[in-house]
Amino acid sequence: MKRVVVQNNLDSIRDALSQKGYEVVDFNDTGFVDAVIYIDDQQGIKSVNSSEKLNNQGCIIINAKNRSIEDIEYIIETRRYERLF
Repeated sequence: MKRVVVQNNLDSIRDALSQKGYEVVDFNDTGFVDAVIYIDDQQGIKSVNSSEKLNNQGCIIINAKNRSIEDIEYIIETRRYERLF
């Protein structure tokens, strides 16, 4: 199961990912995460930069602006922003 952090004010994304089986946690939770989802509103990325608890193997950071839940899920699973073909 993939573990993701979702910015606090993105409840619809948080709920949709939980329903799809992802473990959705807060920035304050301990342990690594596979992805961080935020909206580029000058607040979301601040939490990412101040968190020392992210996956030390690397996690993908996803700006959810103008992305569907399917797009976000694709990015989490493939670690790519766009399909190749």
